[in-house]
Amino acid sequence: MEDRNQSALFVVATIACAFGFLTVKAFEWTAKFHHGLYPNAKVLLSLSKGENLFFGLYYMMTGLHAVHVLVGIGVLSVMLIRVLRGAITPANPVYLVNSGLYWHLVDII
Repeated sequence: MEDRNQSALFVVATIACAFGFLTVKAFEWTAKFHHGLYPNAKVLLSLSKGENLFFGLYYMMTGLHAVHVLVGIGVLSVMLIRVLRGAITPANPVYLVNSGLYWHLVDII
């Protein structure tokens, strides 16, 4: 039972961190859009090619990362339900371990 509670706690903490990341990105993107720094904006097009490239890569990388984080939230939410229902046990941790591998891939990206 202690293992189940501890696993659930860590999964919930990971999901909370994921929402924290998405919240920070929402504030960052909102500020950049407010300043006219979004794709094809007049302000951004008036900047140098290097700055355009930077913002293009910034939006692509952080956007792709956010999509992977959203998928990870879904996967971890399913794992949380499975942990709480007792479907994942110390003797059968494969699904939780694999979801952890996906999450660490998201960390690396």
